[in-house]
Amino acid sequence: MSIESIAACLHHSQASGSDKLVLLGIANHDGDGGAWPSITTLAKYANISERSVQTCIQKLINMGEIVCHVNKGGNADTRGDRRPNRYEILVRCPKQCDGSTKHRVKQDAERGEAQRNNGVKPTTQRGEAGFTLTIHEPSLEPSLNTRVYDNEVIHACNLLADLIADNGSRRPEITDKWLSDMERLNRIDERSWEQITKAIEWCQADNFWRGNIMSPGKLRKQYDQLRLAAQRNTKQSKFTKTMDWLKNLENETKELEQ
Repeated sequence: MSIESIAACLHHSQASGSDKLVLLGIANHDGDGGAWPSITTLAKYANISERSVQTCIQKLINMGEIVCHVNKGGNADTRGDRRPNRYEILVRCPKQCDGSTKHRVKQDAERGEAQRNNGVKPTTQRGEAGFTLTIHEPSLEPSLNTRVYDNEVIHACNLLADLIADNGSRRPEITDKWLSDMERLNRIDERSWEQITKAIEWCQADNFWRGNIMSPGKLRKQYDQLRLAAQRNTKQSKFTKTMDWLKNLENETKELEQ
């Protein structure tokens, strides 16, 4: 628990209602390494559904009050495919905060005086007078905090990355593009998670396809070809088993005749 984070969120967050309850729940778990409460835990704190928690988290991200690092939570003993999301709270006391237990926001007297001397009428943006709006510059680096993805999406991405690593390649980083492509394979292409899981396992077990399917984007693009190849292999496997059975039966018959 971080008392500082809870106090900052309580007094200076612009969130309200369930959004603020979810934010305070995250702050309740905040530490030096961030916070990674489960969606279930946050749902209990705010007394809302897990789906509503995900909506609240997205709103907080859009407001610039938290950052969500997908699949980056947990400790050193947490398995890679079991890591929860890690949240970083961006709400801080503004410079005008007096630092007391009531977190009063002071008026910027010098700026107000300069504006009056210049004949400029002081104006404030929406919110309390004296509130300073902090604008975070957009990062040029790829961001993982544009969306919150379902556990099925994250699990499928982890499965593909783990199998690629098991085949001797360097484990790929799960980026926002990975998550987006995997989510579209399910939502837009209407592939069930069972079908996606089987496709991932089959392509990474095949000597040819394992080198061609190295990302969810490639999996989505080549899905139909993978399905047909898997069906051909299944038919060939059944034919081979039948021929082996007939051959064994023929050998047994010859032995009996002798």
